[in-house]
Order: sequence, then C-alpha cells, then structure tokens
Amino acid sequence: MSDVVVFVRSQRRFGDQIVAFSALYLLKQLWADKAVRVVSRYDVGHFYRELPWVDEFVRAGAFVEQFRALPRRAEVSVNFHHSSERYALISLLRRPALRMGFDNNRLGDRVWTHRHRKDINEYIGLANLRLLGAYQEHDPEDVARQCFARIAMPYRHEVEPADIVLIPGGGSGEFKRWALEHYIALADLLQQKLGGHAVFTFVLGPDETAELERLKQLGRRDFRIEFCRPVGALAALMQDARLVVSNDCGPSHIAQGLCLPYVGVFNEPNPEWFWARECTRDVVPDNASKEINSIQPARVLRACMEVLAASSSQPAHLSRAAT
Repeated sequence: MSDVVVFVRSQRRFGDQIVAFSALYLLKQLWADKAVRVVSRYDVGHFYRELPWVDEFVRAGAFVEQFRALPRRAEVSVNFHHSSERYALISLLRRPALRMGFDNNRLGDRVWTHRHRKDINEYIGLANLRLLGAYQEHDPEDVARQCFARIAMPYRHEVEPADIVLIPGGGSGEFKRWALEHYIALADLLQQKLGGHAVFTFVLGPDETAELERLKQLGRRDFRIEFCRPVGALAALMQDARLVVSNDCGPSHIAQGLCLPYVGVFNEPNPEWFWARECTRDVVPDNASKEINSIQPARVLRACMEVLAASSSQPAHLSRAAT
C-alpha cells in the first residue's frame, strides 16, 4: 500500500536524485505511519531503495503507468516536476486529499492544494523542502542535516573522517570540470594558509580513473583518495569536514545537504545547483568565457578563506552537520 506518492524529476543523473533525499526524509517525518512510494520515468531505483524512509520505488514511463502509480487510496501526491502538465492531470483524476506541486504558470497549477512558486534562482534541494513547507513549516537546513546524518550513520565507523574534501568530478562533461591540477595547486595554497597540517580527501567517481592514477603517482602524505564510494560512505566521511570544494557534480549535493562550509566551482552561474548560504561561495569565470579552467586557484583560495572565516563565526551546532 502506498499512502504518499512522490513523482521525482525526470532525470537520470546522480545529483538529480540526491537533491530529493531531504524532502523524502521530511515526508516520512510528517507521515511516519504511511508508506512512501517514489515514482520516476527512469531506472534510478537503486538510489532510493537504500533510503530507510522510502518504502517502494516504481519505474513508470508512460502516462498510464504513472497514473496507476498513484492509487486511489493514496492520501498525498507530491510532484517535483515544474514543467509538465501530466502530473497535475494525474492528481486531478486520482484526487488524493493533499496535492503538492510547484506553481509555474501552468493550467494544472490550480490542482495543487499546497504549492511553492518555482524560481530558477533557487537551489533545487531547497525548493523541494519549501514545497513541503507549504504544508508544514520547518527549517530546511535542519532537515537536510538530519537527513544526510541519518544516511551517514551506518558508515560512521567504516570511514575515516575527512578534514578538507576536494571533488574534481563533473559527470555532465569536461565543460564542468575544473582540472585536477588546479585542485592540487589549491591544496598547496590552502596548506600554506592553514599551517601545513591540513589533510585533503579527493572524492572520485568512475569517470575519474585518470585523476585516480595521477594522485596515486604523486604519493603525497597529505592526500587521501576515496574512489567510487556509496552515498552513505561519502556522507559519513564528509560529515565533519571543515571545508568542501567541488565542481558541479553529484557528490557536491551530499556536502550541500550536510550544510558544510562549501565552495562550488562552476563554468557559469548556476543557482539551481548551488545552495547559497552564509558559509558557501560559488566561483565562476570572470572573463565571460564560460571556460571553467580560466579560473585561477588563487580566486578559489579567496573563496575558501571567506567560507572558513564565516564558519568559524557560527555557533558550534551550525558549523558542523548534526550528528
């Protein structure tokens, strides 16, 4: 039985799934006695089945399959899509008591009992939480921290906590990859600023085998490598990090979900994928080229030092993810 049905965004990539985790966590807090079903057009169930607050995943590509995925007995439908009309039509036909979706100048927006205005300048993970905030108010940062701390819990004794995390991936292509050599140069600059005792953990995925070999060749004692780790392990090793620097990639959203001091390196401004907070900065090319590797390590260093300074001024319970 599925009492709460969530239609997640029709995207396949790692990051597109990660930004839904906190909202799914909150749904289970709000309806602890209800079964939560996640529905996607794509075969991304492995991301969701490991979450203890998701009871069922359904892949539904065609309209009829999506219609059937929202049973008549369902009490709540939550729709993270903001462009298609089909999910509003499904909710209209099935008529669950609570129908939540984004207000985005669509005819179907009238179907929603609870809505949040879609803003392309708002971080997607935050927008999902604010949609649920239309039903019950909450602190999005607290919810996100709790979510990823819970995901990390089974791995806390299996991984070594990181000091500074560097994430040079970029699954969408080279245009999103600030090069590994820049990260190495940044590590050298940070080491000088931080007294020579920092340890840098490089988080790498299956597309970073060349970076893996390069880092192994360096053999630096202040470099650690984490390769192809699951989400829970990444959350556990990042949870107490004092700084994360990342390209726009899936693991970056684990760090942002933990509300860590964070610097994102982008080829262009991308607020839907950057959670702007006091202890975060985004760095983009300043020459209007969209060439990410035109960004010099010294610029990213300045952003890092600003973030570290902001973090040090925060109360202790906010400067690290809740345990």
